[in-house]
Amino acid sequence: MNLNGYGKFIKKDRVSGFEKFAFGCGEISTNIVFTIASSLLVMFYTDVVHVNAAVIGMIIAISQVFNGVSDITAGFIIDRTRSKYGRARPWMLWMSIPYAVAAILLMTVPQVGQMAQGIYIFITYNLMLTVVYTMFQLPFATTLSYMTRDQKERADTNIIRMAMSPIGNILITLFFTKILNLMPNGGMDSQRNWIILTAIYAFGAAAMMLFCFASTRERVQVLDDFGEEKVPLKQAIPALFKNKYFIMLFLFFVAFAMYQTFSGTVTTYYCKWIIGDTTIVGNVNTACYGITIVATLILGKIMHWTSKRNWCIIGALFVIAGSLIVLVGPTSVTVVTIGGLLRGIGMTPILGLIFTMIADAIEYGQWKTGIRTAGAIQAAATSGQKFGQGIGNALIGTIMASAGYDGALAVQSEAALATISNMFIWGVTVLGCIMIFVMLFYKLDKEYPQIMKELLERESKKVEK
Repeated sequence: MNLNGYGKFIKKDRVSGFEKFAFGCGEISTNIVFTIASSLLVMFYTDVVHVNAAVIGMIIAISQVFNGVSDITAGFIIDRTRSKYGRARPWMLWMSIPYAVAAILLMTVPQVGQMAQGIYIFITYNLMLTVVYTMFQLPFATTLSYMTRDQKERADTNIIRMAMSPIGNILITLFFTKILNLMPNGGMDSQRNWIILTAIYAFGAAAMMLFCFASTRERVQVLDDFGEEKVPLKQAIPALFKNKYFIMLFLFFVAFAMYQTFSGTVTTYYCKWIIGDTTIVGNVNTACYGITIVATLILGKIMHWTSKRNWCIIGALFVIAGSLIVLVGPTSVTVVTIGGLLRGIGMTPILGLIFTMIADAIEYGQWKTGIRTAGAIQAAATSGQKFGQGIGNALIGTIMASAGYDGALAVQSEAALATISNMFIWGVTVLGCIMIFVMLFYKLDKEYPQIMKELLERESKKVEK
C-alpha cells in the first residue's frame, strides 16, 4: 500500500488468513458474555430472581462508572506490560479461565433478601465487567495495533473480525432462551438452568480466546520517544488528553453503546410484552446481527468508496431507519424483523471500521506527542462503551420503574407498555442522531496519510542512528 509516499516506510509484515481467522475467534469469545450481560442479564435479574428494576438500573449505573475508570487503568497496565508474548497479547492467556468463572458467578444470585441480593449483584457484576472482562477484552482489542501498522492489513483483519463478531451474539440471542425453554425443571424461569447454560457458553468462550492467543503474534516494534522503556504516567496521561480524536471516539462509543444496550435489552422486553412472544427475540436479533456477517464481507470490497467517517454516518442513518420503520406495524413480527435487518446493516460499517479508527488515533497520538500509548487510547475509547452501557441500563431501569413496570406481574400497565415501545423506537432514533453529530467533527481520514509519512520518517531516522 502507498498513500502519499508513506507506504515505503511500513515494515512488510503480513497477517496470514489463518491468523485473521483466529483473531476473529477472539472477537466471538468476547461477545458471548457481553451479549448475555447486555441483552439478557437485566431480564434475568428482574424476571428470574425478581429484583426491582430500579435497583438493578442503579447498580449497573454505579458499576459502569467504576467500569469506565477501570478501562483507563487497564490501558496503562497494558502499555507497561512486558513479556515474551508481547504487551497486550499475554492477557488473553492470563484472563481466559477467570473470564469463564466470573460469568457463572453472575447467575448464582442467592435467594435471600433484596438487600443481600443487591450487594451480591453489585460485587459479582463488578468482578465480571469492571475487572475480569476489562482485562480480557481490552488487551484483545489492543492487540490489533501491535499485529501490523499497515492500514490495509489492519482494515482487512478487522473486517474479518467484525464479520465473525455477530456469531457470538447469535449464539446467545438465537439459542440461549430457546435452550432454556427446553431444559427441565422450570425452563427459562429456573435459575439453575441459567447457571448451567451460562457455564457451558463461558468455558466455550474461554477456549476460543486461548486459541486466539496461541495463533496470533505481535509484530510492531515501538519506536516512540521512550522505545521499550515504560512511559511515566505523569507524561502518558497528559499525552492522552492532547489527542482530540480519542475524545471524539470516546463520545461516539458512549452513544453507540447506549444504542446497543437499548436495542439489546429493550428488544427482549418489546418482544415479550408488545409482541407477546419471547422466542421472537432470537429472530429479531439474528436478523440484526446475522445480516452483518454478509454485509461486513461486502463492506470489505466497497469501503474504499468513501471515508471511514462517512461510512459511520451512513450506518447511523440505517439504524434510525430500522427504528422508525417499526411505526408501520408495531406488533408485526415481519416489520420488527425488517427493522432488525436495517439496524444490522447500519451497525456493519460502524463495527467494521471503528476499531481501525482507534488504531488510526493511536498513530495520531504518537505523531502529536511523541508517545505511543496504544493501550490507554484503546481503553479510553472503549471506556466510552462501558459508560454508555451503564447509562443505557440505568435509564432503562429507572424509566421502566417510574412507568410502573414489575417483572413479577403477568400483565403490565398501559404506561409500562408505552414506555417499552417508546424506548425501542424513539430512544434508538435519538441515539443514532447523536452518533451522526459526533462524526461530523472527525477529520482524521484526510489527515492520516501525511501524519503517517511524517511519523514513519521520524522512526526511520531513529533506526539509522
